[in-house]
Amino acid sequence: MGSGNKSDSTYLIKNAPSDRVEAANPSDAPESGSSDGRWRTSNPPPGDTLEAKWWPDRELGRAFRRWTGIPPARGDAAKATTMKFLVEHLNVSSLSAVGTAPRTLLPPEPPDFAARVHSAVTRLGTHGPNEEAPEHAALLAMGEEVLPILTDLFPGRLWFNRWEPHVQPPRGRSVSALCRTFVAFGDAAAPYVAELLKSDEPEVRYYATLVAAELPHPLVIEPLAAALLDDDQGVSRGALYALEVFHEQEGVEGLKESLRALAVASDSDQRSRLLAMRALAVLRDEGCVEVLIPILSAHSVLGEAAWRVLRMLTAQDFAAEEADWSAWYSENRDRARVEWLIDSLDHDDPEIRAIGSRDLARASAQDYGYRVNMPGDQRRAIQERYRLWWSTQNESNS
Repeated sequence: MGSGNKSDSTYLIKNAPSDRVEAANPSDAPESGSSDGRWRTSNPPPGDTLEAKWWPDRELGRAFRRWTGIPPARGDAAKATTMKFLVEHLNVSSLSAVGTAPRTLLPPEPPDFAARVHSAVTRLGTHGPNEEAPEHAALLAMGEEVLPILTDLFPGRLWFNRWEPHVQPPRGRSVSALCRTFVAFGDAAAPYVAELLKSDEPEVRYYATLVAAELPHPLVIEPLAAALLDDDQGVSRGALYALEVFHEQEGVEGLKESLRALAVASDSDQRSRLLAMRALAVLRDEGCVEVLIPILSAHSVLGEAAWRVLRMLTAQDFAAEEADWSAWYSENRDRARVEWLIDSLDHDDPEIRAIGSRDLARASAQDYGYRVNMPGDQRRAIQERYRLWWSTQNESNS
């Protein structure tokens, strides 16, 4: 199915028996561990824009990319144990039935139904991202019965290939025409996306994380939580991106509690604990501050990671002094994190001011012209403007 046409270079074409990824620099792609060698895994850097979005402390982002880029020290068995630990502590049993076989919920269809769906998907793959695809509407009209078949064909012919240079990944609906159809099915597609997130193929898991980000549903929280520990860094980051989008979704608070437990689990491997801290930082989990303070004394990279996450979340810095961190937290634990950030705008350390101002601008969608190195009286004037904005927010929410 490949051609010499340059426009084909951004597509991954599933065309049994020969599937392949065409990339700008295929020699850079590590081969996947799959038995048939059909897929290549990729770990593209997230890019400056995504890095700035996640990490107001820029060095924290670089550090986590170094720390979490290594495989688990104790191998696959340790990783499986850690995933089991994370999922068992994530209590979503009352929200969903993750792990059941959704396909058995649907009645069998006539043999020609599958052939019609396959034919529609083939035609669907001939359309570009800005073209109207009649097959898209036709598949939706066929109803939820098409979803098991679409799952087998996922992700279809791609509009976005993660091997191509990019600053950040697109929304799930912009990955491929087939992915757009999944998103259009809404909640009905959630059990199938949950299934795709557990695929043996890293490429399938990666693109499933992007689709999952558009389908906030309790069913996908558990497989996304497991994907945070994926050996493929692209899958791990994709799961993190999806969960960040889910910040108000039912079940995410339970996930934060589970990640806190993993971050302090001394019998878990170092990489898994670092990944848990990274997720807590991205989710802006104020509740982890108290549990991370005792890790500051760890004689390993874990101590540094705890310090950097604490700096980012609190916009304060007491180095590795547990007593000072505990005293500050005792005084400020009942205040909103936004108030911590506003306090930091006049901090003595310009790096702390930068951390606080970046996340405050992210939370408020405005910066009032604040610059880290502006004179103190100007910083304090903008600080008062933020305090006024925050009091207005509280009044409107009361």
